[in-house]
Amino acid sequence: MIYATRADIEELWGVEFVGDILPEGVDADASILSALDIASKEVDVYLSARYPLPLLSAPGVLKSPTADIAIYKLANRHSALTNTIEDRYKWARELLQRIADGKAGLGSDEPRVSSDPGSSAGGAAFSANTRVFSRRTLP
Repeated sequence: MIYATRADIEELWGVEFVGDILPEGVDADASILSALDIASKEVDVYLSARYPLPLLSAPGVLKSPTADIAIYKLANRHSALTNTIEDRYKWARELLQRIADGKAGLGSDEPRVSSDPGSSAGGAAFSANTRVFSRRTLP
């Protein structure tokens, strides 16, 4: 699953910047799509530590890190790497590591666990036996 689009990259980085980072004569659509695919696979490496993949939908919180990683891949490939690009790439990897460690989540797109064991679709489910002892039944 690809977590961001060219429009997401252009919204975060600017259309002119994306055009400047690509060398002349390169198919921009193909290059950006390839970079987004590589970036999404890198995101999956982190997500797989905590979530079953593929996710049912692309969480919105992953757009920015995926776009930042894709820009890093494009800039690194064409010798246009700047400190800003590298810093945002490092930030994206740190966020993904926090998600993998369980210190951050996917926000409102976090997979939910049902309390009904019969309705769980591959997630964790909890159940318990009926209560045997209580304050009233203890001698």
